[in-house]
Amino acid sequence: MTTVANSSENFYAELPAFHKFSDLTEPQHYRSVPGDWWVIITDIVGSTAAIEKNRYKDVNLLGASSIVAVLNKLKGRQIPFVFGGDGATILVHSSDVGFVRPSLQGARRLARDVFQFELRIGLVPISDLLARGATIECAKFQISPQSAIATIRGGGLQLAEKLVKDPSPENDRFRMSEPLDSIESESNFEGLSCRWNPVKAKHGEIMTLLVYSHAANSADVYRSTIAFIEAILSDDESRPVSPLKLDRGVNIRGIFREIGIQGLGKSFGARLKITFGIFFQILAMRFFMISGATANGFSSEKYIRELSANSDFQKFDDMIRMVRDCRKDQREKVVAYLERMRLKGELSYGIHTSNQALLTCLVFQLDNHIHFVDGGDGGYALAARQLKQQMKERAFEKAHSF
Repeated sequence: MTTVANSSENFYAELPAFHKFSDLTEPQHYRSVPGDWWVIITDIVGSTAAIEKNRYKDVNLLGASSIVAVLNKLKGRQIPFVFGGDGATILVHSSDVGFVRPSLQGARRLARDVFQFELRIGLVPISDLLARGATIECAKFQISPQSAIATIRGGGLQLAEKLVKDPSPENDRFRMSEPLDSIESESNFEGLSCRWNPVKAKHGEIMTLLVYSHAANSADVYRSTIAFIEAILSDDESRPVSPLKLDRGVNIRGIFREIGIQGLGKSFGARLKITFGIFFQILAMRFFMISGATANGFSSEKYIRELSANSDFQKFDDMIRMVRDCRKDQREKVVAYLERMRLKGELSYGIHTSNQALLTCLVFQLDNHIHFVDGGDGGYALAARQLKQQMKERAFEKAHSF
């Protein structure tokens, strides 16, 4: 990794954070992402088929793998990223693109060798997006005293995704398409885990929601939508992950998935060491849970409270992404509001319901961890399918209106 004198390398680290989700529409929190940054977009090809085979937890793990691979490579550097269920969006400085490329190749290999999936990876210079008239702005949302997540607006991500997924030959340059064994790859997914069982809905349903505004005054649409949802669903009650909701049993399948991920490309001896290390950590946590013991300021209850606080159950990347624990009548009120707004041409939305939420965890240290939340049984991926269908219908109606 080269050293960059330009302060644009640290633009995200230097961003002041906001603390209320409803403030994500306020323009003073956003800064334009410098033109010497790049957008990395990852998604799983054929994720819907995997969901139909009851493999959505695998989809979540692989979707988060590129984030942890890049963060491990950059060793604590603050960069913007958003977990999307079956993929991720990551922003990096141009000086880091070549540096993290082997890590992204490692995520592609993980997809093939451990999950038997194909992970599509796109790399788009923001300078290209700016040249095409798109804008991309970033803010920092402080979800807890320990953790912050990025919020991104401006439409640039939508264009980047379109360029990556467009099969036209002129867009090949935006995709990592080298044969998996042809270039260097790195497999450092340390910290990626799924040791928690699915979190059951306390109020009957886990609602996974996507909302995208088409309006010229999109900030007003998002502001009013968030206000309506927050009037129906309080953060405390509808938060899908809380200490009281967590199932504290052991997720055996998740543990062995984690061992497979951490052991990718390692020798037998290294895999054995990884296995013993993971089981030691699990046994130590069980001891703290059962005994109530503390050590150096750590306790299992403190960790679990922080886990809840550090969960990304609501976020924004050119659209509202949200997972909430709610009653059926509350969900129906939210849908009725969104449908009225859709018929007015203000927005499109996608919604999916399940009886559980899924946790995918990035745990770098006991005091440095963030937890991605998705709805069970398809969550964001199936909500996105409905959203895309509504957007297609809207485009068709506009094209054939007189």
